[in-house]
Amino acid sequence: MQIGTETLPEFYQRTNQAMPADLLSKANVSHFNVRERTCLNKLTPYNRRDYYKICLIIGNGVHTAAGKEALIENTGMIFSNPSVPSAYRATSVSQSGFYCLFNDTFLLNTIRQDIRYQSALFNPAIPPVIPLTAEQVGRFTNLFREMEALLSGQYFYKYDMIRSLLQMMILEGIRVQGPVWQQNANDRLIARFFSVLNQQFPVDSPENPLKLLTPAAYADQLNIHVNHLNNVVKRSTGKTTREIIHERIVEEAKTLLLNTDWDAAQIAYTLGFEYPSHFNKYFKQNTHTTPLLFREQVKHAG
Repeated sequence: MQIGTETLPEFYQRTNQAMPADLLSKANVSHFNVRERTCLNKLTPYNRRDYYKICLIIGNGVHTAAGKEALIENTGMIFSNPSVPSAYRATSVSQSGFYCLFNDTFLLNTIRQDIRYQSALFNPAIPPVIPLTAEQVGRFTNLFREMEALLSGQYFYKYDMIRSLLQMMILEGIRVQGPVWQQNANDRLIARFFSVLNQQFPVDSPENPLKLLTPAAYADQLNIHVNHLNNVVKRSTGKTTREIIHERIVEEAKTLLLNTDWDAAQIAYTLGFEYPSHFNKYFKQNTHTTPLLFREQVKHAG
């Protein structure tokens, strides 16, 4: 069986929902949506996705991710990692709840890397399904309803508030799920790695460019061999050390493009690139658009 990747427009087509206006453009736009689970399919396709999705399930069902099944009895939360193929099959007639979906451009660098490491939404090593008590269902329901109210309103900073609520939902999921493994030397190393990574950001001046750019530089900072760091990071997160560093640099590049008036050359130098052309190539490889086009498209869409 060939596993495909469902895009946001394909999701709306599959669920027979009107296409949101922001997705009618071909621009690399920020997208967020929240809905009640009223448009339900008995079985969703087993696919990867190019978007994140968080679901509050009220009903019975079976969630399959990376070939592993998890039963949902009455209630549960699903934090779907885009890179992990997954599907949901309802096993009861009564199905309700909420879901929200969003892309990387919407997130920017809202969620710290150490938080990402602890959530199934970003870390494929963590089980995506969390059983809930009635009290926990109430808390998640309130967060979804607040997002829904903000999204339908006209408040200028509504998306900033939604990002804050989204972070609360992710943190609440981590808290409810509890430790998914015993703290050991590898976990402590991962925590130290993310701590050093987070200390490099945010970048506030072209006069203070990034110093740590490679896995070897981080390994030196942590006083360990780079191969050991790479092995632990890959085993714990499903990603290479280089991928995580690159993702964080791209997030910071997006933030600087949208929230400063720095030109591409200033941003390139600040993020450790010797030449603007190298930064342009790097950014396009990771986002499929150039820095200036990204700045124009997202600001125009907003």
